[in-house]
Amino acid sequence: MTQLKQSNTKTSILWTYLLFWYLTSTTQLLLAITGAVSLEGFKDTTVTAILWLIPVLLFPKHAKKTTGIIGVFIWLLALPGFGYFLIYGQELTQSLMFIVFESNRSESAEYFQNYLTFSIVIGFVCFTLIPVYLWTRVKPFSVAKNISNPIALVIASLVFASPIAKAISARDVGAAYKSIDRHLSVGPPWQLGLGYLNYKDELKVVEKNLLNFNQIPPLSNLKEVKKSLPTTVVIVIGESTTRVHMGLYGYQRDTNPKLSTIKDELIVLKNVFASRPNTIESLEQVLTFADQEHPDWYKTKPSLIAMMRQAGYKTYWISNQQTLTARNTMLTTFAKQADEQIFLNNARSQNSYSFDEKVLEPYSDKLMMPDQKKLIIVHLIGTHMKYAYRYPSSYNHFKDDVGLQNALSDDKVQTINEYDNAVRYNDHIVYELISRLKKTNQHSLLAYFSDHGEDVYDSKPNDFKGRNEGKPTYPMYAVPLIFWHSANWEGAKKFDDPKMLDRQYDNADFIYTWSDLLGLSYDGYLDYESVFSLKFLEDAIVVGDPYGNSLNVLSGTTDSISNHHSFRLHPTETSALVQVLGN
Repeated sequence: MTQLKQSNTKTSILWTYLLFWYLTSTTQLLLAITGAVSLEGFKDTTVTAILWLIPVLLFPKHAKKTTGIIGVFIWLLALPGFGYFLIYGQELTQSLMFIVFESNRSESAEYFQNYLTFSIVIGFVCFTLIPVYLWTRVKPFSVAKNISNPIALVIASLVFASPIAKAISARDVGAAYKSIDRHLSVGPPWQLGLGYLNYKDELKVVEKNLLNFNQIPPLSNLKEVKKSLPTTVVIVIGESTTRVHMGLYGYQRDTNPKLSTIKDELIVLKNVFASRPNTIESLEQVLTFADQEHPDWYKTKPSLIAMMRQAGYKTYWISNQQTLTARNTMLTTFAKQADEQIFLNNARSQNSYSFDEKVLEPYSDKLMMPDQKKLIIVHLIGTHMKYAYRYPSSYNHFKDDVGLQNALSDDKVQTINEYDNAVRYNDHIVYELISRLKKTNQHSLLAYFSDHGEDVYDSKPNDFKGRNEGKPTYPMYAVPLIFWHSANWEGAKKFDDPKMLDRQYDNADFIYTWSDLLGLSYDGYLDYESVFSLKFLEDAIVVGDPYGNSLNVLSGTTDSISNHHSFRLHPTETSALVQVLGN
């Protein structure tokens, strides 16, 4: 009899776990199977689902009732995420919440009218019937307190031990919260609750940043050279794409088959570098007047977007980057300065598919807007790690080590192939953006650059992948900077001197080059910072954290500093820099 009771207890607990596992893990499993996300979320929900066994173990005689109440609660909060998967094949995240809550009521009503179809209802019914069946298999059981309580404690320890250990190690309670949030927020019921709280927290940061930006005085005496109208200018921001892997820049593999066909129409600058190897820090300089010498100027001087709006341009921001995460709040703040924003990537994790072709149709729509002057900024996910997520299967072009100069292990060859495939797909996207702009037959200009580069086993001893500001290498900072313009672009003469293409250039000064090409002048404009100016003065490429003690000239670049800059370095930095320049 005792063995029978134990068997019934184990069976009931198993059915209970299967019920909770199904409700919390099904959507993550489907997302992983379809390749929308990695298996990380599914692993998390499989582990965290056992938390719901605790109340059942504490009240075993009411197992069926307890399981039913909790099950209905989880089911209700699982429906939005499951429904979103059925419609879009993507994960419900706080980035999506940002978009939903930024929409007006009519847009939300239109959404439900369009997508609450018969097939979706059938999907919800099927999603519901399975847990109902599992619930019918749950039976009340008995278990001694001296057994159930320790088991409940073990379950809680299994889930929360790691976050607590991280908090102790970091001496920061916030470390535990971040860890718990990361593992719990992937599945219901936590997904909506934690997602909404995170959305509100990050939104406060964005609103604070926007308030600060809006209080920055406009540029004084802003003037613009008269242009043909309508005028459309486009800035395409790439991601993690080093020119070291671009065929257009001499890479031994054909990673730029599309752009190479129009290379005679392109202005390809050969010696451009990012100042920082991370997106936010880089764009804080590229899209503002900040630089390595004055890293905080983005807080006190207008951004490029603010400058363009002041000059009378309607501004649009189209992004395939994650929207509202702790890391991307400043990026979202820049986007929110534009008149209109379109956010296309709602993924919780960077390791998920969100192909850049998403930007093409919204981009085409904005090109057709009847504005006399407009700026469109397109922010791509580009070749961001993990590279295999950055291109569709049809772009799986490089499959062996042909064209690779070094003898590399199979796993390194595979990684390089994935990166080069991502670069080749990125080539297609940039080509399409240029082609669609060309077809408008407007007075137009397009600039493409990457926020920073990436070292993909390029630097000796060929054992590093990614970026490390503390150990900078040439590929991490070597970025493409490419321009295309319509035949009638009135400032085209600035591109005539081919010697300009070889100039060493810090892309933190992009705002000056952009101003020069558009004929914008204002108090504080520095003509010698435009790479196309006759008065251009070449800077050393100084990299490292400008807030720390790590500024150095990037190896492989010209090591002389122009006299128009006086870097205010800490004494230890000065001696280190002098040593570098002397070597």
